[in-house]
Amino acid sequence: MLLARGRQETDTAFEMIFDSTRITLNRTLGRACAALALAVAMTAAMVLPSTAEDLAVQHSDVLARANASLNDMQSVSGDFIQVGPSGERAEGKFYLLRPGKLRFEYNAPSNLQIIADGFWVAIQDRKLKTTEKYPLATTPLKLILARNVDLSRDAHVRDVHVQEGFVTVTLEARSVDAVGSLILIFDSESYDLRQWTVTDAQGLDTSIALTNLTSTDALERKLFRIIEDNTIDVHRGGR
Repeated sequence: MLLARGRQETDTAFEMIFDSTRITLNRTLGRACAALALAVAMTAAMVLPSTAEDLAVQHSDVLARANASLNDMQSVSGDFIQVGPSGERAEGKFYLLRPGKLRFEYNAPSNLQIIADGFWVAIQDRKLKTTEKYPLATTPLKLILARNVDLSRDAHVRDVHVQEGFVTVTLEARSVDAVGSLILIFDSESYDLRQWTVTDAQGLDTSIALTNLTSTDALERKLFRIIEDNTIDVHRGGR
């Protein structure tokens, strides 16, 4: 299900998802931007749990395929392109080991790395040697890093949008401790995960586009070990 993609496809996918300001948009780009814009707009609307449950039932086939795709990502590496709340762009390597483990290694000039070890999510500055930690259970990432992903069971389904090229699923965690929402974008044919967008408690969006994803059995657990240096800023709980 996970297919390696070349650099040309990487750049094309990134432009399709993120570049909504160009005047000379082609037809495919227009559809992709419309899908993302609709999903982001829907996150601003309050959806009652009963409506969320109705959505989950109505789109049970779509959610089943999305669940299967995410659960297929047991041990995966690839590349990522990140766009932050102010439009800033960063790139790097991406590693995922289910359950609960994730690593983003940012390319220079960024000094950041983000590691989820199954319990904590740590944001580390390799130059300043600082660490900020958040319980994984309080972040939307827990929805895609679970041992067995079931989106309709573990989250309120706020929107499902299907169109040519993309399937967009907007989620909000059921737990009162979790903050923010999560938008997942899948390929409409293969259901490969192409992008996610996390909206934090302040309403700021950070989008990650995944490319060149490859299943691998060679990931070492030490990749997901959080080594803390100097200043440690622990948020919403201690050790």
